[in-house]
Amino acid sequence: MRVQSEDRRGVSILRLIGRFVTGSDAELSAAEKSLREAGISNAILDLSGVPYVDSTGLAFIVELHKSLIARGGQLFLTGAGPRVCEVLEMTRIAEIVPMFENVAGAEAALHSEVLC
Repeated sequence: MRVQSEDRRGVSILRLIGRFVTGSDAELSAAEKSLREAGISNAILDLSGVPYVDSTGLAFIVELHKSLIARGGQLFLTGAGPRVCEVLEMTRIAEIVPMFENVAGAEAALHSEVLC
């Protein structure tokens, strides 16, 4: 699992590449810590490069969501393929973390919520 990070107008976009599974913990923890230390409270998790997610990945999404909410922010998911989307729906994570087709849609929604 590789994590690429980009900050745009106060929103961190985390692009995950590879299988989102056990063993990805160090990269994911470093990404979350980096967001916290930078004071970023809004993030978009781009899953378009993720073919599979297991309980480690699901736990990361939930923990990141809780961490951002606690700081007054939000987490949006984008680009989930059919297999990942199915897991997110079965586990009901899709009901608590908004999902978008692409980063542009998530960014637009995040910025419109910030302005309201």
